[in-house]
Amino acid sequence: MSKESVSISRRGFVAGAGAAALGAGMAGTIAGCAPKGEKKPDEASLSVQQAYDPEAGEWIPTTCNMCFNNCSIKARVIDGVVVELTGNPDSSIGRGHICGKGAAGIMQLYDPNRVTKPLKRTNPKKGFDEDPGWEEISWDEAYELVDKHVKEAIERSGPHAVTGMSMVASQIGSLVRHTALGVIYGNAEGSCSDICGAGVHQLEYFFTGTGNARPDYTNCNYVIQFGTNAGTATRHGFNMTVEPFAERRKNGLRHVVFDPHMGAAGEKADLWVPLRPGTDAAVALAIAYVLVHEENLIDREFLTNRTNGPSLVDLETKRIVFDEKTGHSLYMDADGAAKPYDQCSAPQLEGSFEVDGKQCSTGFTLYKEHLRTYTPEYQEGITTVPAATVRQIAKELGEAACIGQTTQIDGVTLPYRPAAVDAFSGITRHKHAFLTCWAVFSLNNLIGATNAVGGFCGFDPICNGWTDSNPNMSWRPGLWEPEGLIDCAGLLLAFPNSYYKKVYESDYTPTTMGMMELQPISEDNHFEHIAQAHPDLYHTQAAEVALCYACNPIKWWGNYDEQAEIFKGYQYVVGIDMFLNESSYFYDVFLPECCYLERTEPLPHASGNHRVIGGLENPWTVPVWQKVVEPKDGAPSSWELFSELASRAGKNAEFIATLNGMFRVKDEYSVPLDQKLDVEAFADSILKSNIDEKHDFAWLKEHAVYDHPRTVDEVYIWANGDPGRVPLYFDFMLEAKGKVEAKAAELGIPWETEDYQALPDWKPGCGHEVVDHAFDILPVYYTDAINTDSWLMENPYINEINEANPYGYTIEINAATAAAKGLATGDKVRLVTTEGVSVEGVLATSEGVHAECVAVIGGHWGSKSAYMPNAKDKGVPVVHLVPGQTPDRMDHVCSAFDQCVRIKIEKIA
Repeated sequence: MSKESVSISRRGFVAGAGAAALGAGMAGTIAGCAPKGEKKPDEASLSVQQAYDPEAGEWIPTTCNMCFNNCSIKARVIDGVVVELTGNPDSSIGRGHICGKGAAGIMQLYDPNRVTKPLKRTNPKKGFDEDPGWEEISWDEAYELVDKHVKEAIERSGPHAVTGMSMVASQIGSLVRHTALGVIYGNAEGSCSDICGAGVHQLEYFFTGTGNARPDYTNCNYVIQFGTNAGTATRHGFNMTVEPFAERRKNGLRHVVFDPHMGAAGEKADLWVPLRPGTDAAVALAIAYVLVHEENLIDREFLTNRTNGPSLVDLETKRIVFDEKTGHSLYMDADGAAKPYDQCSAPQLEGSFEVDGKQCSTGFTLYKEHLRTYTPEYQEGITTVPAATVRQIAKELGEAACIGQTTQIDGVTLPYRPAAVDAFSGITRHKHAFLTCWAVFSLNNLIGATNAVGGFCGFDPICNGWTDSNPNMSWRPGLWEPEGLIDCAGLLLAFPNSYYKKVYESDYTPTTMGMMELQPISEDNHFEHIAQAHPDLYHTQAAEVALCYACNPIKWWGNYDEQAEIFKGYQYVVGIDMFLNESSYFYDVFLPECCYLERTEPLPHASGNHRVIGGLENPWTVPVWQKVVEPKDGAPSSWELFSELASRAGKNAEFIATLNGMFRVKDEYSVPLDQKLDVEAFADSILKSNIDEKHDFAWLKEHAVYDHPRTVDEVYIWANGDPGRVPLYFDFMLEAKGKVEAKAAELGIPWETEDYQALPDWKPGCGHEVVDHAFDILPVYYTDAINTDSWLMENPYINEINEANPYGYTIEINAATAAAKGLATGDKVRLVTTEGVSVEGVLATSEGVHAECVAVIGGHWGSKSAYMPNAKDKGVPVVHLVPGQTPDRMDHVCSAFDQCVRIKIEKIA
């Protein structure tokens, strides 16, 4: 296959492709590159109006997949060609909106550089400068190559010889990939990209019972955001959030944003507060200091009755004291007797006491004392945020919380706390990310806003079923009895989950390279990157074969050259995607997946409606994802591809039975176990099992969406007065610390446990200290509403918007910093690390970036793939500057990856 690829503009496609597609079937002429000699339509002779009859065709409902939000959309199809995409106003998922990414989906479908036929490498040499010598092969040969090489690796070295990789853009596809490899080959390895909420999800589980949470926008009056553009440009449920958030802003909601860069959130905010990267915990703890020690704006009733703050802590061991008979934590009652928490009528939130000869203080007393370090003046030296600003924000937050007030919803009296503190992945790209997320989200507990009306609530902590008469799809947080703390439901499939059980009851012996057993509070297999690079250090087995599904793993984890060496070390690499990206230069076989508009997928939002923001105004929604046009060259979906592998291996029964369990399919509705999985039939079985027979897949294809209203108790978890607390004093972290240290010593491996502590702190991460004053700048990156990291850069629509944006493919620098360095907008510069790694770009000055930073959109940009001409060499890949294989950059609690690195700026003449 040739490297010659077609570059097409948005204007050219709009003017010519619509008519050309209708007349000549442009939708299916090119597989990976343009046929030589074929001429493009004469753009000048065509107009948009000539492309198609505005009254022709039909609107077919389906689901977008241009980012992980999966909004409900409609596709206008004329004679088998998609000519327009729009939001679906009948669905709460997206609320009828379509963003720029979604509108550009039509160009993903008809991009002439898509690959639609399997390819085999013929050049054994691998590298960015090596032509793989792609050769088209049949699907039979492609499947046989995958099966052969995976089986051979497992026969040589066991199931851990194979690893799977997936991107969050297709989380259900990732589940199916993991399931298929496990069923067919017994494989258990897998890794994921840095694009995730490591630390964020865990704290949201602890505090809200579910792994995604958000301000209760429709009832909130004050929102603080740390490192997130939620509701303005990105985040889960983005198109669902913008409307209520904007409406509340119009009606007086005050919006404060902490971020080194003024992204969309900072632009929209009442107050943007730039801070030094990686210092969010310090400013959050300083806000807590002001609330507790200066303003006394805390919800003592919530802290007493809904946190474990009253727990008695042994001052010698720093461990919570438990009752010998019941095994429950002890509180001090008003009568002066220490009692199990569930027998204590008036718990004392503060104080020091003697209990059975032990000197004890309450957890809250220790927390309050712990905060004394974090004065606004102390944090100013760390964060650069003025002390007066911290005091102002803390006072505003505490006063906005309406502490002590209640409201009624559907006849239920509930606490009213219309203030919330939110955060996402901006604060997780650092070491000590768990401590940072803990410090930030704990502010909601101090003001009683956690799980309160107007406060900080989970997307989907409780579900009573998707219909009144069928509770098959239902869940609610359990209770960790020793302390009365709420457990949680898993992020995607919403099965019961308990971090406390993992900490106290699990075996800490690692079984995979992800080493998750040594991280009982982690969600992500990030540590595989480190273990793959250092198997001798961690006594792990390096994988020999990698299967990469819908991802670009060369670009998703630190320095690309380091990643390239890892991929050269694999004996065989399988790629499944639509485009030949950088990683494909290291693939041995490439299996194309069809475009999202060409495929059907069951339950795109999983069980927990992972990208649906929740709230009473957003019902339980099951949207349709159906193909709107036939797949070009018959390319399969991931479901079909992995089902084919399972069938060829004679594992249909095991594969389908596992999927049935995952999606709660009842036996009477199961698809046949002795046949290859039929995707539409499986979607049908899910709907019949979890709704009813009337609302089957045929019904859903016609009606687009099934809704069922949420109830008050599903949104506000304590609406019925159910028991349950959230942790304030994290005793379980000390339990984990001892067990992790013991296991690491037993295995003879290094492991950091300093962050396993009972109270949150700020600690300096990588790059915080300036060692060499020539290297005084910290590069940061951010996402906007038009890009999904590097996934969409090949798209002509997206590329044109980025090219028109003065900050699109440039390096943004603070105007004063630039002037001090003798630099100006338009200067070509080089960013260089102390190790000599560099990237180049063009400067653009602004007032919207911290004085010690430079900022770029999409830190993984700068494509090296000649097969993606629109993306090649566009943007500045600052993540390439970050060492990716060193353990010291890992957060050993939650598997976050520190991307802070000091650089100097050199002007290129």
